[in-house]
Amino acid sequence: MNAFASLPQPFAHPDVVAADLSPRQVLRAAAAGSVTVVGSRLYADRSLWEAAPAWKQHRLLTEAAVRLTKDAIVSHASDAALLGLPHPTHPPARVSMTLMDDSRTLRADSWRRFLRGAIPYEHVEIRDGSPRLVRARTVIDCARQLHPRDALAIADGALRAGMVTHTSLLEMRRFQRGWPGVTQSNDILMLADGRRENWLESASAWSAHRWGLPIAIPQVNIVDPDGCLVGRCDALWPDEGVVGEADGVEKYLIDGATSEAVKRRLDDEQVREEGFVGLGLGVVRWTPRQAMDGAEVHGRFRAAARADGLAGVRAEFACSCCDRPLSECAVEEDLRQWRRLLTAEFAPKVW
Repeated sequence: MNAFASLPQPFAHPDVVAADLSPRQVLRAAAAGSVTVVGSRLYADRSLWEAAPAWKQHRLLTEAAVRLTKDAIVSHASDAALLGLPHPTHPPARVSMTLMDDSRTLRADSWRRFLRGAIPYEHVEIRDGSPRLVRARTVIDCARQLHPRDALAIADGALRAGMVTHTSLLEMRRFQRGWPGVTQSNDILMLADGRRENWLESASAWSAHRWGLPIAIPQVNIVDPDGCLVGRCDALWPDEGVVGEADGVEKYLIDGATSEAVKRRLDDEQVREEGFVGLGLGVVRWTPRQAMDGAEVHGRFRAAARADGLAGVRAEFACSCCDRPLSECAVEEDLRQWRRLLTAEFAPKVW
C-alpha cells in the first residue's frame, strides 16, 4: 500500500513530517506516478484522488486549506460546500478564502483564491477546532458572487437546515452595503424560502423570477373536496390555478435514484398530474435543462394560467410545513411580511 494513502488527502509538507515520512519520498513517489501534484506544494495519492468526484475533490482541497492556511478563512462557495449546502454542477477551480487582515498581498496561488473583506469578530466562530465564518456571512458572500440560481439554492438550503434566518441574512446584507455585487443579493433575499427541497427547485424559482412570473409557493399539498390528498406539487401559483413540477429523468438522476426508482417516480408523476387536471388545475412541467433558461417554463405557465383565476378549480391547498390551509399558514404570512419589508428596504431613496 502507498505510504501516503494514510495521510490527509491532499497533503502538504507538514502532514508528511508529522507522519515521519521524508519529503524526498514524496518526490520519488510523484516521479513514479503513485502520487499526483494537485497544487503548489500540495500532493495526493493518485488512485484515491482520481477516484473522487469533482465536488469531493473540492471539499478535500477546502479541508486542506482550513488545515494549512492560518491567515485566511475558507469562504464563499467553498465554505458552502463544507456546510453540505446545495452546489452547482461544477466546483470552482480554486478554494475561496477571505484574508483575516490587510497585511497579506493577494499573490497568485494554484489552488487557493484569496479575497479581501472585513471580518469583524462577530462574523467568526470556531467549528471543528478551526475559525470559520458564520453561516449568514457565507450565504451572502455566495449571493454576491455566484450565479443567482446557485446562490438561491444555497440560501434555501441554509434556511431549510436551520443554519440561518431571514433576519440574520438581512443583517449581513446591511453590513456588506457597498461591497462588490451586493445588490445581486437583494433578489436572493426576496425569493429565499426554506421549504424548497433541492437545487432544482431553487434554480427553477430563480428562472421563473427572471422571466417575470409571480413567486410560487413551494411544496403544497393538493387536496380534493373530500379531503383526500391528490399529491404534493413542487410549486403552486394559487391565484392563477397553476401547479408546477420540476421533473423528468434528469431530476431523479441528479438525486442518485436507480433506474427502477426513476421509472416508479415517473409513473407517480403521471398519476399525480391526472389528479391535478381533474381538479381543474393547470399543470406546468419542466426538466433541469429547461429550468436553466426558463423560457419554456415561462411560455408553458402563460398557456396554463387560468384567465378566470380559481373559478372552476375544486382543489384545496395546504402548506406542507404545517398541513394547514395556505390562508392559515404562519410561514406563508411571515414571508409576505418579509417581502413587504424588503420592498421598502431596497426601494430607491428619494432625497
